[in-house]
Amino acid sequence: MRSQRHQYFIMFSWVVLAALLITIRPAAAFQANGPTDPAELEAFLDGVMAAHMETSHIPGAVVAVVKDGQLLFTKGYGYADLAQNIPVDPEKTLFRPGSVSKLFVWTAVMQLVEQGELSLDTDVNEYLDFTIPATYPEPITLNHLMAHTPGFEDISQDLFKLNPEDLHPLDDYLKTHIPARVFPPGEIGAYSNYGTALAGYIVERVSGLPFTDYVEQAIFAPLSIEHSTFRQPLPAGLAADMSNGYNYINGAYVQGGFEFIQAYPAGSLSATAVDLAQFMIAHLQNGRYGEAQILQEATAQQMHQQLFTHDPRLDGMAYGFFENTVNGQRIISHGGDTILFHTGLFLIPEQNVGFFISTNSTGGAEVVEAVMKAFLDRYYPAEAAATPQPPADFAERMAPYLGEYMLARSNFTTFEKIIALTAPINVTLNDEGYLVVSMFGEATQFVEVAPGLLQARYEPANQLVYRTNDDGQMALLPAAPFGFIKVPWYGTAGLHSLLIVSGTLLFLGTLISWLIALVGNLRKRTPQPRLGRLARLAAALFGLLFLTFLVGFLSIFMDINLAYGIPNVFFTDSPLLDVLMRLPLLLLMLGATLPLFTILVWKNGTWRVGGRVHYTLLTLFALALLWVLAYWNLLL
Repeated sequence: MRSQRHQYFIMFSWVVLAALLITIRPAAAFQANGPTDPAELEAFLDGVMAAHMETSHIPGAVVAVVKDGQLLFTKGYGYADLAQNIPVDPEKTLFRPGSVSKLFVWTAVMQLVEQGELSLDTDVNEYLDFTIPATYPEPITLNHLMAHTPGFEDISQDLFKLNPEDLHPLDDYLKTHIPARVFPPGEIGAYSNYGTALAGYIVERVSGLPFTDYVEQAIFAPLSIEHSTFRQPLPAGLAADMSNGYNYINGAYVQGGFEFIQAYPAGSLSATAVDLAQFMIAHLQNGRYGEAQILQEATAQQMHQQLFTHDPRLDGMAYGFFENTVNGQRIISHGGDTILFHTGLFLIPEQNVGFFISTNSTGGAEVVEAVMKAFLDRYYPAEAAATPQPPADFAERMAPYLGEYMLARSNFTTFEKIIALTAPINVTLNDEGYLVVSMFGEATQFVEVAPGLLQARYEPANQLVYRTNDDGQMALLPAAPFGFIKVPWYGTAGLHSLLIVSGTLLFLGTLISWLIALVGNLRKRTPQPRLGRLARLAAALFGLLFLTFLVGFLSIFMDINLAYGIPNVFFTDSPLLDVLMRLPLLLLMLGATLPLFTILVWKNGTWRVGGRVHYTLLTLFALALLWVLAYWNLLL
């Protein structure tokens, strides 16, 4: 693990979270019971799409709306290729819907359950040719995988590649990237690409077919899906219709390449809007599309029911679908994000309506959320609701829950853990007594509306429960599998940033002052005690190595790929990172000598008292920096 580069896919989990936790404000400008007139719907969406695509710098997008078993509306917006002025065609243009791919995995799983080939309650190890470690007494089941509650930590390493030759067979990837189990299964939602890829591999092993073949035969063919694929690279007959993906930077669009997904069942789908409309119709019709039936009616109904929730008062997870109640409508959905493409697929079963949207630029997540909000507000407007007030003792009861949090979907046991340091989630109380959750540059106010149940002050659909488990771990948990885990005081970003910055400045200043003193002593030929020279040499080497390690990491992370807006380290191995990851061991060896030298310089009276105090301070900060490296799994 230490020989590989830091990966940044977790930042896209933040985007997924923002897209999936849909929070709709009341609107009453248009009262209707769903869209009925394609021309009216087109006029409405044209205005909404134009406004948001311009604001978020989206070159191209596509929308499809289905109702009552029919394609009500579909349209491409903007361009699939800016250089060639190729417009988006909803029947031909391929978009990358990312994690919407997972719905095909879960549909395949349910098909095999129908056939008696799989059981949702069986230990997944029964279906594998390798073993998921038994960290907890409870085994992981397909139910856990479908609800994103297997308890896996998140691993982003090797998830995205830019070259097909860098991809490995699915079984190799799964066997060499088994994530640590950090939560008991069924306890907390922590979104897992690995878990879905594992389910896709189980489909392969049980069916005897590669996952791509199985999906084409058992799902695509009966649904007449003919212009979509999970295959990477794209088949020759589809490659010409693939939309480009773009990043808008410094006032211009930069074109990216095809994003290869290593855990391919979890996100490698390339699809047209019309094809995904047919998939939506099949689910809304309880498995039926025309004369074809991809799921038995009872199985489809089961798949759409709630499978897991953090609290009975919250929505949660259906069998692979996210569950939300928005504007009084129960919605089952799934978002999807690659680096360049952002997508949402939403079904309203009681209305027999489905809505699909996908964009081809890095800023598209905001467009997906905003357009779906506008659609629901127009056709299923919410009734105005009173703004709740904080209970009298709310501040007192929430006091233990104030502080810093991290996503449950994080890494805990490898060096990827440090990604959590880049964007802490802070929970505070404001002057009005509302709980404020600040994350990713946005702050949402919450108030308790029932014991243990929080509701956003202005967004009634946005709810959390707060609770403390038997181990004393405090958490804020939404309907979606993106819970927030409270960080202990010694793990906060503020403390670690203070130690890193203070230690860096101390060692940098010391090195400069010692260098000046060394030059002066050489000129004067002033003799220095041997112990003092060795002590300073050890501390100086520690400081130089730590500064090298820090500057090296910063330089790697500042090497941004303009087409994707993230560091190049995300995609390829780096010899520099390989070298840097060997430095912590040297730091540990040097750091172990500093306490010994500290004792000796005090015992022998080396230097003046101020010099000894300064060296003691260096030793303490060296030990603190080693602890920081150990905490973030960078030391060994």
